[in-house]
Amino acid sequence: MVGIHDPSVEDGLAGAVGHSRPSGLVADGMGDFGRVALALGSEVLVMARVISRETTLQQEMKRLGKESRWLEKLWKIELLSGGIVLLIGLPLGVFGKGWMTAAIGGAFLFLGIAHWMKRGETKGNIGRFAGGARGEEVVSEILEKNLPESYRILNDVTVQSGLRKAQNDHIVLGPNGIFVIETKAYTGRLTGRAEDDTILQVKTFRGKTTETRIKNPVSQNRYHLDVIREKLQAAGLVTDDLKSIVVFTNPRAIVRIEGSEDPVIKPEFLAQVIQESPSRYNYDEEYLDRVMDALQVQ
Repeated sequence: MVGIHDPSVEDGLAGAVGHSRPSGLVADGMGDFGRVALALGSEVLVMARVISRETTLQQEMKRLGKESRWLEKLWKIELLSGGIVLLIGLPLGVFGKGWMTAAIGGAFLFLGIAHWMKRGETKGNIGRFAGGARGEEVVSEILEKNLPESYRILNDVTVQSGLRKAQNDHIVLGPNGIFVIETKAYTGRLTGRAEDDTILQVKTFRGKTTETRIKNPVSQNRYHLDVIREKLQAAGLVTDDLKSIVVFTNPRAIVRIEGSEDPVIKPEFLAQVIQESPSRYNYDEEYLDRVMDALQVQ
C-alpha cells in the first residue's frame, strides 16, 4: 500500500492515508472484556514480524544465572580450602609457627560464607524476575502468533526524548497505529484509579494478608506514551493513533482500575484489541519505517 498525502493535514502525514473511523476505544478495566474482545473470524496464517526479541528482564535472568552458577562453585571451593588450611594452621600455631596459616584459612572460610549468602540473594532475585520475564515472553509470543505480517513487534525498547526516558515492554507498529504495551505479572487483588500514581495490591499467603502501594501501570504507561509522542513529533510524525494498553499476565490477579480510557486486559485479548482498535489514518510500510527510524530501532 502506497501512502497518500492528505492536504488537510500537515506534511508529517506522508505515508498516512486519511480515513474516517469511529470514536476511540475505551476500556474501564478487567470487567470490560466483553466490550473489546471480539472473536477473530479466521486463524492468522502469516505471523507478525518481531524486530527485537530479547528483553532486559531476560538478559538480567541470564546474567543472574551465570552469577549464581559461579558463586555456587566459588563458595564450596573457599569453604573447603579454608577448612583445610585452618586445620593445618591451628596445630602449627601451638608451636608458634602456624598462626598466619590459620588466619589465611579463616579468611577463606569468611569469604566462603559471604559468597554462600550472596548466592542465596542472587537466587532470590532470579525468582523475583522470573514472573515478569515469563509474562513479557507470553505477551511477545501472543503478539507474534496472532497478529498478521502487517504488524511489527518491538520488545524492550528504550526511548529518550530530551531528559526524559521510557523503557517500554513492547511497542507494536501496524496499519492502524502505534501501540505501547505495559506488561505486569502482579499477583493478588489490585485496585485504584487510572489517574493515581499508585494502586493498592492486596496479597494473601499462608493465611497472612499484606497490603502494598505499587506503581500504577496505567499512569506509568501514559508517561511512556508522552515520551514517545515527543520523540515522534520532533521527527515530524503524527501521533493521532498512538495508544496505550496495559496487560496483566498473572491469571490469578484480580484487577479493578477505575476510570481508564486505555484497555486494561489479560494477554489472551491483546491481539484482538489491537486489530479492532479504530484509527484516524491507515499507515503504510514506508511510514512505519520512519517511525522506527525516529525511535532509533535497528
